[in-house]
Amino acid sequence: MTMPRIRLCRPAVGFVPLCLAAAMLAGCQTLPFGPAPAAQAPAPAQAPAPAPAPVAPAAVQPAAAPVAAAPAPAPAPAPLAQPTRIAEDGTVARFSGADTALPAASVALLQAWAADRSHHSRRWEIKGYSSRSALANAREVALTRALAVRKLLVDRGVPAAQIKVLYSTEESREAVTLLAR
Repeated sequence: MTMPRIRLCRPAVGFVPLCLAAAMLAGCQTLPFGPAPAAQAPAPAQAPAPAPAPVAPAAVQPAAAPVAAAPAPAPAPAPLAQPTRIAEDGTVARFSGADTALPAASVALLQAWAADRSHHSRRWEIKGYSSRSALANAREVALTRALAVRKLLVDRGVPAAQIKVLYSTEESREAVTLLAR
């Protein structure tokens, strides 16, 4: 005598990650840090509004034809976002002092630029600048800035073989440029 085979149902593959994502989102509803919001005091009770005065019946007037409400004006369209363009001289990031972290505006510009796949077939030159008269480690700072731009572009799909990284400490400039070669 053979035992009947019992088939176990596998949970749906996407169900577990979905549950984890839902749990994480539920946890995002409250912040675990900072002071708790102050409870609002109940609003003071207001006296009820006086009853409207009785109106004497007037002569019956003929009903006016219903007037169609004028359509509400269409909301103004949202202003179109200006295309993100790199400056004429190729500057994609400006820095102050020995900063090497890309500014948020530069990150947004480079992400939008890399999203345009037409740039991926060309060769590009990234050049980091730092003034050697201002910083003792100007070479390291300039190269780190250029490599940060390269990393962002490669992470966004620009082929690494299409990018050449250079640095300059000759000019009194704290920036990174991106130019076609």
